[in-house]
Formats: sequence, structure tokens, C-alpha cells
Amino acid sequence: MNGFLSRDRLIGLFCFAFAGYVWYEAGTFPTSDFDAVGPSLYPRFLATVIGLASLVIFLRPSKGASAKDESPRWGAFLYVILVSAAYIALLMPLGFIPTTVLFLLAMVLYFEPSELKVRIRKAVVYAACFSVFLYLFFGKLLGVLLPAGILHGLLG
Repeated sequence: MNGFLSRDRLIGLFCFAFAGYVWYEAGTFPTSDFDAVGPSLYPRFLATVIGLASLVIFLRPSKGASAKDESPRWGAFLYVILVSAAYIALLMPLGFIPTTVLFLLAMVLYFEPSELKVRIRKAVVYAACFSVFLYLFFGKLLGVLLPAGILHGLLG
């Protein structure tokens, strides 16, 4: 697509509209006397981040006609869909941490272009550390109920 409204600019415009919709809808959440922050803070924060990122995408200069036009990678898309479906299916029986480690391992090993030996070492460290961080942040700090699964006795 040539001209002013390139594919990137259309995506930026769509994401900006989506951010505006999320911002508006977050304002309709009922408030509570017991919560000083309110339920709209986090969605509005995310809407702001999405809105700013979409503005950057929309306003940056287009690549021009000389840039290589990449065709969609349907294999990668299908891989992400299948691995995400497996993540959803395994989340309750295995628990959050083991399932997230497996999910991140599958993603990093598939999309990281370096040598397999280097990918495995990096992927295991990344997946384990990030999964534990996510569990501590959401499960312990924010109080989100995450499935413990096979680690039920250890996570207390």
C-alpha cells in the first residue's frame, strides 16, 4: 500500500481508536469507597501506553517503495495460536508457573534465530525467571488468584 495511509499507519490509527475506546470504557467502571485508586487506573494506564505507541507508529516516516514487502508468515501465526491453545488447556492442571515456563520456552525457541545450544540456555533462564517474576508480581503483590497446579503445596 503506497501513499499516506500505509499498512503501518492504518494499524496505528486502529490501535489509537482502540485505546480511546478502552479509555472511555474504563471510565464507566463502578467505583468503590474501599478502593482509593479505583478500577479504571490500570486500564487507563494501558490505554495511554497503547495510544502513545500507536501515535509513534502513525507518525514515523514510512519506509518507502524500495523497502522489501514481507508476505505474512502463516506458519508462525498458526504456531502462536496452537501454543496459546495448549497454554490455556494446561494452565489449570499444571499451574501457572510450569505452564508459563513451557509456553515461554516454546516461543523463545521458535522465534530466536541463534544457534540451538545458545537458544536453549537462554530460553530456560529467561522462561524460569520471568515466570517466577510474573507469579510473584501478580499472585503475591497484586493478589491475583493464579492456579498452583502441581506446585500447590510449595507455593502456599
